[in-house]
Amino acid sequence: MMKFLRSNKGFTLVELLIVVVIIGILVAIAIPVYSEITRSAKERACESNVRIIKSAILQYQVAENGDEPDDIEDLAPYIEDFKSLKCPVEGTDYTLDNLDDHLDGKHNSGTGE
Repeated sequence: MMKFLRSNKGFTLVELLIVVVIIGILVAIAIPVYSEITRSAKERACESNVRIIKSAILQYQVAENGDEPDDIEDLAPYIEDFKSLKCPVEGTDYTLDNLDDHLDGKHNSGTGE
């Protein structure tokens, strides 16, 4: 009678499936956590940008004897890297009308409406 030699090296299919299921569970937990952290970081960056713009408004008013800027473009000399200043939450440009919305977490379309 022939005996089949069975090697005990390696993993069974059940063991591999258990590992795949565990990895799937870990990924299912990690993705929402990562998404929330990313969203929160973008909101904080947007709030920081608004504070930079508000500081530039004050600098503008000092330089222009108290006059308010007519347009966000008037603040370009007071903001380093002005061209790339966008709300990271939506990728929209800031306007003078929607600054408070960004601080309140509303993050509107950037049209000022």
